[in-house]
Amino acid sequence: MTNVTVFVDDAVVGNLPAVCVIDGIVTPDRLVVRQQVGGRAGLGVAWLLILAGPLGWLGLAVIALVRQSADYLIVTLPYSENAQLRRVQAERARLRATVVMVSAFILAFVAFVQKSGGYDLVALGLTAFGVGALISLVMHAIRIQHLSVQLRLDASRRWVTLCGVDPAFALAVGQRASARSAEGENRAEPGRISSVE
Repeated sequence: MTNVTVFVDDAVVGNLPAVCVIDGIVTPDRLVVRQQVGGRAGLGVAWLLILAGPLGWLGLAVIALVRQSADYLIVTLPYSENAQLRRVQAERARLRATVVMVSAFILAFVAFVQKSGGYDLVALGLTAFGVGALISLVMHAIRIQHLSVQLRLDASRRWVTLCGVDPAFALAVGQRASARSAEGENRAEPGRISSVE
């Protein structure tokens, strides 16, 4: 996959080449993507307060409420209908796997605490089923990651790097940047491209 840097205004209004960022095919379809780009994405080590019991839980809740809110960047990307369908299917499968995993682990715990005999085998079977659902969840999360584009906003907040795009999209952005340069548009360093594996 490839990273490409574009002018943030172009990304926000969708003024990008009509080439799917995932599949690299020509597409008229667009997808609005909202992603957190500033502030703190999570609570970091504050999650350790869970181990402190009820007082830690209260502290974690307070930290979550008062922490700095994050900035979001909303961009419009060329995204083929097929790529969007694959992404939606993977998100639904991940949700199903999550529900199955949580249900299986809860039922396994209930079966494990039963005093009558025979429930240990049921608990073991449910636990194995829950582990299988966990593996499925991880596989679908990885698939969603491959069907998504990550956004990185630079310090000047004028440029956004689209990470994990198809090389054909990056090439189209580079060609558009060259054409703009030839026409005399003055935008420093448009369409910077870098490849990553």
